[in-house]
Amino acid sequence: MDSLLDTMANVVGILVVLVAVMQLAVGDAVDRIVEEGVRQPASLPEVESAEREREAVAAAIVAARGELEALPPSPVRRGMLLEDVRPLLEKLRALPGSEKNSGQELDALQDEVQRKSESVARLQEEVESQKTELDRLDAQLTNSPPENRPKVARLPDPRPPPRGAEEVVFFCRYGRVTAVDRHAMLTGLHLGVEKALGESRAPVEADGPWLQNFFRKQFIGWENFYWSIRDEGPRVLFADMAWRDVDFGERAVELRVDGSRLEGIMGQHEPGKQYIRFWVWSDSFEVYLEARYLAEAAGFDVAWTVVPVGEEVGSNLLGGSRTRVMID
Repeated sequence: MDSLLDTMANVVGILVVLVAVMQLAVGDAVDRIVEEGVRQPASLPEVESAEREREAVAAAIVAARGELEALPPSPVRRGMLLEDVRPLLEKLRALPGSEKNSGQELDALQDEVQRKSESVARLQEEVESQKTELDRLDAQLTNSPPENRPKVARLPDPRPPPRGAEEVVFFCRYGRVTAVDRHAMLTGLHLGVEKALGESRAPVEADGPWLQNFFRKQFIGWENFYWSIRDEGPRVLFADMAWRDVDFGERAVELRVDGSRLEGIMGQHEPGKQYIRFWVWSDSFEVYLEARYLAEAAGFDVAWTVVPVGEEVGSNLLGGSRTRVMID
């Protein structure tokens, strides 16, 4: 019995000692956690300093974006934009706190710089292509003897066009000639009017402000031409075929070179099934004569209508002339 009691007393004593040690260790750990977790509240100057740093970083990001957008594209060598903007990125990285707040902004800026660099490269290739084409035209004009083409104006032919023939329209204006898809323009005009009014009906004069505002905001047209609705004058709601670019089309000197765009367009039509009508402004008589020569040489019947400078070809939305092109 003495041995048993001695053993049990030893076991109990050891357990008491372990419990006491654990209590002491737990108490020390709690004290350390409390001491480390309690922080001194930030002072007002520290808060103001942190706010100033945040505002400085935000202002630097906005300034870097503005300077990046203002950088001109350089056709001299590729990568120019990236090299110009790199110092701005370094300045942005040097600002306090920028490593936390501007990582994604820097990636976005670098992506934008890359896209603009690629755009500059494409534009440079287009410029080189146009220069090559211009050199080709100059060489052909220099080496080709001038043809003895008639420069005689004829009054509009009173004879009707070939029976069943479709009209192909060309504008001669600003010293250039260019094709106009009459059907595509009129279809776009009528669909635009229907969309602006919200229903299929003929417009009335009270619809003028709404139609003018709608066509002013929407590009409705074909290639280089769009519809513009008049908002004043004796014929309100007259739709003009306006030019987006007055340099669009070919000049007379370009028509004298084989492979002109005008010849390509004429090659898409058949004499007898189509005839050609030129709308000729008084500032483009020479280019009209050259274009007429090519049209007649290709076998087309030709008609022409003279348009005074300052007038427009278009369609009257009021009255019975909505379905045909006319001159105001």
